[in-house]
Amino acid sequence: MNSRKAKGSNVERQVLSLLRDRGFAVVRAPASGSKRKDPAPDIIALKLGQIVLIEMKSRKQGKVYITREQAEGIAEFARKSGGELFIGVKLPRLLKFVPFSKVKRTEGGNYVVDEELIEEGLDIDELTRYVEAKISKTLDSFF
Repeated sequence: MNSRKAKGSNVERQVLSLLRDRGFAVVRAPASGSKRKDPAPDIIALKLGQIVLIEMKSRKQGKVYITREQAEGIAEFARKSGGELFIGVKLPRLLKFVPFSKVKRTEGGNYVVDEELIEEGLDIDELTRYVEAKISKTLDSFF
């Protein structure tokens, strides 16, 4: 495995562990970045019926680009599963999760997560609270 792939796998395992520690059931789809017929996000996390799908990207700095084919494939996986898709961005000393719905499309048809979106992204605790808020129900929702 080349060093870039090893780095990406290590980041995915780190996020997997962070989510597991926060009460999620998690699965890593290690072949997700390959040219497989049915693209899947890198991480599938479940918590009390909520499905979170994460496509991880690791960079030293700057924007994160996603090809049109990969973006459309993981978006279709999200649609079919009913899960909510995030782009996880790992920069040195920073880990953020950007809702796919906020990711911008380039003129060439690919997708980009720029520095502003990365900064606005959720950290791991904010992501956990976001999911837990969807789980919580008000008393009147039972009537």
